[in-house]
Amino acid sequence: MISTDRQRSGRPFALSLLLRGAICALLLGALWSRPVRADDTEIAKLLKDKGVEVTVSKGVVTAVAVKDGTKVTDADFRQLGQLAHLKTLDLNNCLTDERLTLLTGLTELEYLQTNLAQVTDDGLKPMAKLKNLRNVKFFHPGKSFSGAGLAHLAELPNLERLTVAGSLAFNDDGMAAVAKLTKLQEFRTWHAGSTQEGVKKLKELKNLKSLYLGQRLTYKPPACPTDESLAILAEFKSLETLQLEEARLSFAALQQLKQLPALKKLTLGGIDIPKADVERLKKELPQVKIDWTEPSEVYQKRIKSLFPN
Repeated sequence: MISTDRQRSGRPFALSLLLRGAICALLLGALWSRPVRADDTEIAKLLKDKGVEVTVSKGVVTAVAVKDGTKVTDADFRQLGQLAHLKTLDLNNCLTDERLTLLTGLTELEYLQTNLAQVTDDGLKPMAKLKNLRNVKFFHPGKSFSGAGLAHLAELPNLERLTVAGSLAFNDDGMAAVAKLTKLQEFRTWHAGSTQEGVKKLKELKNLKSLYLGQRLTYKPPACPTDESLAILAEFKSLETLQLEEARLSFAALQQLKQLPALKKLTLGGIDIPKADVERLKKELPQVKIDWTEPSEVYQKRIKSLFPN
C-alpha cells in the first residue's frame, strides 16, 4: 500500500516536470528561431559588400545608394528596412512591390529616389507609412505604374516635392492622383504620358510654387506642353518657377504668363521659338528671369514629329 501511494503521488510530480521541460524547450526554441536584429554597423558592412554606397554618421546609417540593383537580394532589403534612422535612399533597378513592403520601418526617411522600379499602383500603399517623406522621385518606372497609386500618399504630412519621368505609362490618371497631394510645392514630369487634360488636374495644387513640364515620351501627337498648355498654366497663380521643355511655343501663348503674379523665373529649355520673340517676352515680363536654350538635334527630331505644322 505504501508503494502504491508513492507511485500515485509521484505521477503528478513527474508530469509537472515533463510539462515544465516542454515549456522551457518551446521558449528556447522561439528565442533561437527569432532573427537577431543587426545593428547599423553590421548592416552597413553587409550592404557595402554588395557594392552599395553607405553613409554613416555618429554610428547610424543616414544614406544608402544602390547603383547596381542586380546585386541586392530580398534578404538585403530586410536588413535595409531595419535602418530606422535612414534619411536618404536611392534605389536603382531593384525596387518591387514586395520589397517596398520591407521598407515601412524607415520612419525617418525624407528622400526616396528610384530608377527602373517595377512597382504597381496598388504596390505604393506601404509608402503611406513613411510619414517623414519630403521628396520622392520615380525615374523610368515600369509599365504597371500609371501613377494612379500616388493617391495613397495623399495623407503624408510632409511630402512637398515629387518627380515622375521617363515612362509613357504615367498618364492623366496619374496626374489626377498627383492633384490629391495638396501639400506639394514642387512637381516635375517629363518624357511621360500625360496630356493637356492631366495638366488641368494640377490646378488643385494651391501650394504649388515650382512646375517642370517636359514633352511627352512619344513621336506622335498629341504633344504636351503646347500653346494650349500655356493657357492652362496661366491659371496657376501660386507658381514662382516654371520650366518648359522640348516644344514649339509662340510668343502670344507665352505672353499669357503675365497673369502669374508670383512668377520669378521661366526656363524655356529646348523650345523652338524665334530669338527675337524671346527678347520681346523679356520686355513683357520684366520681373521674370527668363532662360532660353535652342532645341538640340535630338529635341528637334521630337518637335518636328509632334508639331508638324
